[in-house]
Amino acid sequence: MNKPLKIRKNAELRKPEILRSFYQTIVEEGIEGASIGKVARRMNIHPSLIMHYFSTKENMMTELVNYIINEYGNLLKNISVHHDEPHERIHQLLDVLWSDEWYRLTDVSADFSMLSVSFRHEKVNRQFRHLYAQFGKFLAKELQRFMDAGIIAAGDPDVSAEVLVSLIEGYRHFKHFYVDKDSSERFRQEMKRAVLNMLGYRPKRAGAGEK
Repeated sequence: MNKPLKIRKNAELRKPEILRSFYQTIVEEGIEGASIGKVARRMNIHPSLIMHYFSTKENMMTELVNYIINEYGNLLKNISVHHDEPHERIHQLLDVLWSDEWYRLTDVSADFSMLSVSFRHEKVNRQFRHLYAQFGKFLAKELQRFMDAGIIAAGDPDVSAEVLVSLIEGYRHFKHFYVDKDSSERFRQEMKRAVLNMLGYRPKRAGAGEK
């Protein structure tokens, strides 16, 4: 293996590892306290190695947002909504979007830290906009499918997708502060019912195999 290729492969392995450690440091220390030195100590490596890959903490933050966006993108690609029957599919989709797996994809405290950076860092702001645009596009496609099947009366699927993204993200943050473990499932079901009402969901007729 030639040297440039080896260096590139090493970077492909080490950079995600460093970014994951950076993220965990943000969770524990906040964005202001997540220094390159602390990340290096967590990994038991020299800070110069992190500087070699990222140069600055700002560059590392930008790449961390990219990493998280890619994680969300992979989750979107792998959402397990396999039902073709529209009624089954919409219930399964909402089950996934309000699942613990989705809620725990990232840590709420770190989300707040990175969102705060987006207000004063234009590149990070654009990255978050891109993330939510991806999410909205995915949801709008699903909503259009349900509209074509005649099971919802949502109007403009793009607008409804934006509202749905707001509800999902609001749920993630609200749940952390106000919903305890014992009432978590009840709250999830209430959120799903609220979404179905908002979309003008038309349930199966009695005797048509409604689950």
